[in-house]
Amino acid sequence: MQITLTVPDKKADSFLDVLRHISYVDIQPIKVSKKKKKKQAEDSAEEFYEGLKRAVHDVNEHIAGRLQLQTAEEYLAELRSQNSG
Repeated sequence: MQITLTVPDKKADSFLDVLRHISYVDIQPIKVSKKKKKKQAEDSAEEFYEGLKRAVHDVNEHIAGRLQLQTAEEYLAELRSQNSG
């Protein structure tokens, strides 16, 4: 089985040290280019911005009376029901 893990750079060395002591684990690092890392960061920022725009739009629609938003209690109850069943 092959598994891909993402580990923060500052924790990578200690994590790899642990894995090296497990005889059945074969480590093959994959280098991610700086260009790809930059693209991933830009995509994340763009996703955040789009989500923020949608949230502001929804709040404005709610204030205008065109959208009924879920209360925090309703949202938490929904999360609880998803986790229990």
